Amino acid sequence: MDYNEKKSNIHSMTKRSSIPNGPFIYLFLEQSEAQWLEKLQQLQKVSKSHAKPFSFQKSTGISDFDVTLTCPKPTSVHKLRPSDIDVVGAMGDSITAGFGIEATTAAGIAIENRGLSWTIGGEESLETSLTIPNILRKFKPDVKGYSIGRNIDPANQTDFWFNVAVGGARSRDMPEQARNLIQKMKNDSRISFEEDWKLISIFIGGNDLCALNRDESSSPENYVKTLKESLDILHDQVPRALVNLIEILEIYLLPQVPDGFGASPSCKVLQTTFCNYVVTANETETEHIRKQNKLYQSLAQDLIDSGVYDTKDDFSVVIQPFFRDSVLPYTEDGQVDATFFAPDCFHFSSKGHAMGALNLWNNMLEPVGQKTTKWGIKNLKCPTEEAPYIYTSKNSRGEAGINRPCLIKLFVFCFISICLQL
Repeated sequence: MDYNEKKSNIHSMTKRSSIPNGPFIYLFLEQSEAQWLEKLQQLQKVSKSHAKPFSFQKSTGISDFDVTLTCPKPTSVHKLRPSDIDVVGAMGDSITAGFGIEATTAAGIAIENRGLSWTIGGEESLETSLTIPNILRKFKPDVKGYSIGRNIDPANQTDFWFNVAVGGARSRDMPEQARNLIQKMKNDSRISFEEDWKLISIFIGGNDLCALNRDESSSPENYVKTLKESLDILHDQVPRALVNLIEILEIYLLPQVPDGFGASPSCKVLQTTFCNYVVTANETETEHIRKQNKLYQSLAQDLIDSGVYDTKDDFSVVIQPFFRDSVLPYTEDGQVDATFFAPDCFHFSSKGHAMGALNLWNNMLEPVGQKTTKWGIKNLKCPTEEAPYIYTSKNSRGEAGINRPCLIKLFVFCFISICLQL
């Protein structure tokens, strides 16, 4: 055995025996092979009989080094990313309260399945229940505020959390819901009211339109007046909040649903129970309803466009208009698809809620002024490197830097074009 082979063998044995490996061991190479093997065996015996086992952790975390991972939250609502949303909340009527989502009979309409509600439901996962909280979980797994359970479930199986929607609610009820939501958020130790970023979604107006013929408070002007009162309350009292104001749908299309594919035999009767004026309207009345419907939408848009809710850097309201020019969903053979509605042909089924959540999410990631105004089944949008933020009126204009990469590219392109011409 030559010198190098002996050296290699010694190195191997010292590794296996936990004997410190160093230059001193190679002094044995000057002696006979038998001597250094004997000494090595002696060292191994000593090591086994006297060496204490070395205690060590199988894993080491940041607590062992007394360090933290603290990524700063944005201070501007115009630089808010999906992963920055800490809390969700929702205001509205029986749609947001989840009436009839899983109903198969008229009796099931009264069941509030808030855990599956489009803007606030947090049951299951995105793969089986398409809701805004379940989408947000892909970016922020510990998002809070979502609803779990139904109104018929035991109390220990439900947590409606920050879903303050009430069946039958109208615009005039929104100020009270806003105050209720604020109180719930302030009293909940699971969140930080001051520090957490909140996404609050509001969908209201269906019951107002259904009452156009019997109540002057349902006028477009009164609708926006009380809507403004509720938004003023949120603006004045809620820090770090982005409010989705979901535009009211085209309610005058509802009479077409009972004749559609999958409509229940009792659909027409049940529909008149909830919205008799719209469902039984003649041609003249339908045109009046259509015009009032459009005024609800345009006056709400005017309110937000005024900039009254863009006076603070940590609060903004954005109109999400995917219902504005919507048509009813149709089957491949051209029939109205009533399976998007509950058996009353008025509330949404689980398919309708999923469709609403999908289009609301995509609206959130579209610039103001370029948002889709017709709902449909399409892929969910993702934030991009050039547009990582949820769109507001300000960052849609580039005031928060969201379009800066695009502007730089445009400048470079123009500069090169001018140089080529010279």
